[in-house]
Amino acid sequence: MRWALVVLSLSVWAAAQDSSREQPSTTPAPAFGQNTPILNPENPPLSGIDEPGLDLRTANRSFIAPALQLSQSADTNAGNQFGGSSVEGITRFLGALDLQRFWSKSDFLAEYLGGGGFYSHDNSVRQIQAVGVEAITRWRTGQGTLRDAFSYLPEGAFSLGFGDPGLGLATGRIGGGEALPGFHNSSNGSVGLVPRLANSAAVDIVQSISPRSAFTVAGAFSNAHYFDNTLDLINSDQTTIQAGYSHLLNRRDQMAGVYGYQLFRFPQGTGGQVQNHIFNLRWSHVISGRMNLIAGAGPQYTTIQFPSAPDTTHVSVSGRAHLSYRFPRTTLMLAYERYTSAGSGFYAGADTQRAHLGVKRELGRTMELSGDLGYSHNKRLQPFSVGGVAGNHYNEGFAGVILRKHFGRQYDVFAAYHFSEIGFDNADPLCGLSGSGACGNLAQRHAGTVGVEWHPTPIRIE
Repeated sequence: MRWALVVLSLSVWAAAQDSSREQPSTTPAPAFGQNTPILNPENPPLSGIDEPGLDLRTANRSFIAPALQLSQSADTNAGNQFGGSSVEGITRFLGALDLQRFWSKSDFLAEYLGGGGFYSHDNSVRQIQAVGVEAITRWRTGQGTLRDAFSYLPEGAFSLGFGDPGLGLATGRIGGGEALPGFHNSSNGSVGLVPRLANSAAVDIVQSISPRSAFTVAGAFSNAHYFDNTLDLINSDQTTIQAGYSHLLNRRDQMAGVYGYQLFRFPQGTGGQVQNHIFNLRWSHVISGRMNLIAGAGPQYTTIQFPSAPDTTHVSVSGRAHLSYRFPRTTLMLAYERYTSAGSGFYAGADTQRAHLGVKRELGRTMELSGDLGYSHNKRLQPFSVGGVAGNHYNEGFAGVILRKHFGRQYDVFAAYHFSEIGFDNADPLCGLSGSGACGNLAQRHAGTVGVEWHPTPIRIE
């Protein structure tokens, strides 16, 4: 009887302990904002800056990660001039330092990318600098994000056309894709070794009002300034304000309405300013981890304010379509945009149409092949006066392929080929200004590159 009483007492005590352990599971479920579908990173609000990605960031550990890259290029137009003719060499050395820090309700990511390019055609050394920051804070029913990308490049966007050794924060676009119309960290084409300083910053807020609906607000500013400006390129500032409403129709489909205001400012002697009022309706279809399809279009009302001239207005269409699809070993991306751009220094504002195709394929466990193809048509918004390039439009195209091989976890080697061409419907502006008559109006460039990267083991900081 005594042993029976002991066993019964132990059983009652064990049951009480199990009940105490299970008690937390009976607490009320968190408010909808914590797990609401509209805040799911796999399908974020369509009216915001972020876009769904096939490769979501899964790392949740804080670390510091350095990296180095050394490459050598053979270039048919190392001076990036009209009518380049001789093969020259460019040696580039880049270093990157990345930081990831995670807390319960906040994330912070930062990257510094720096180095130099050594050009054999004029024995010059040109620096490359880029910094990127992304900070996220979350609350019960929403989140806010701050982003900034700064770069100082010797020749527009071409120098980093083969990828960089870091996470890509310093050279990437604002947001997960191209959600802000015309808000790109890189320009559509460049001519000449004209150093360019560019900065793009954005703040966006997402506030859910139900498990399926959310309001979004975003503000962004970018500028481009050209140094040693022998081509007389035009500096520019761009301010963008955007607000919208998103609603999930079901788990995969989403609709949104977006209003945006853009202000482009140029030096008074060259272009004055351009104002845009944009309204877009957007739709997306997302299959998590496999396919993202986003399409949107709407009217755009443009006002051009040119110094010492009456204002002019016109109505046009802005829009974009973006498709990403993942096959078992291949990822495909196709995008088209129609928007107003700052003109890439050539014009004081331009109507731009841009198409881009990208492919990435795994060739085994340690090799991958990437390729991209792009084209843009840029039409002048304002009449030619002082600065910039004469003519009514220019076209820019590029194509590239890169083969990368991983050796262990710390080393990569790669081989790449890149082609770019930019052509104007008028003569070389330097020839026209010097009075020597028409020269070429086409800058074409072929470059082959080989390089090596070193990625040491990240340093944990937790």
